[in-house]
This record gives sequence, structure tokens and C-alpha cells, in this order.
Amino acid sequence: MMSKTIAPAEWQAYFKSLVKTLSGKHVRVEVVGITLGDQVLTSSSPLLGMTYEPKKNTLEISLDGLEHIINRPKAISIREDDGTLVALDIVDQDDRHQIVTLLPSRQP
Repeated sequence: MMSKTIAPAEWQAYFKSLVKTLSGKHVRVEVVGITLGDQVLTSSSPLLGMTYEPKKNTLEISLDGLEHIINRPKAISIREDDGTLVALDIVDQDDRHQIVTLLPSRQP
């Protein structure tokens, strides 16, 4: 498994292209922080969109039935396995990690 950091100047374009390939895929979203502990926002929800807004400095994660906004992200890294995206780790202004994990495709 390989980790790679995405430069802030690339965030807007990265998420714009990412949503085209991931829209509708199920994800797990959790927030991990020292004072917060580990909180699961959703264990499995379809991803509808991810948008970085540079003017507001926010990353918006749209899920079926949930809108999660990360204010002032400081760092964004991705984890890949054999070139396939497995997870995103977004660190916010309070050093909390917002972890978006892609779940395996559901088989009929």
C-alpha cells in the first residue's frame, strides 16, 4: 500500500476528476482526533460528490443523506493499493483526521 500527499494547489482539480470515477461508490467516513476519539459518520453510504472550495477553504463530502464539511483542511493524502484508490485522509485545522475509505463493490 502506498500513500501520497496531494498539494493544496491540486485539490480542486483532483476532487473534480475523482468524483467522476467514484460517484455512487459506497464509502465509510470516520473522524479521528485526540479529544474526539474515533467517530464513524457513516459505515456505508453512496458517495454523491466531493468538492474543494478554495474561496471558502472547505472540502464538502456529499453522501446519500449526509453532507460533511471540512473547514480549512491542512493536508490531504491518499492511500492506494496497486494504483487503486483505497482511502483519503484529510487533516483539518484542529488536527482531526477525516478518513474516507472506499468499500469493495457490492456483488449482486
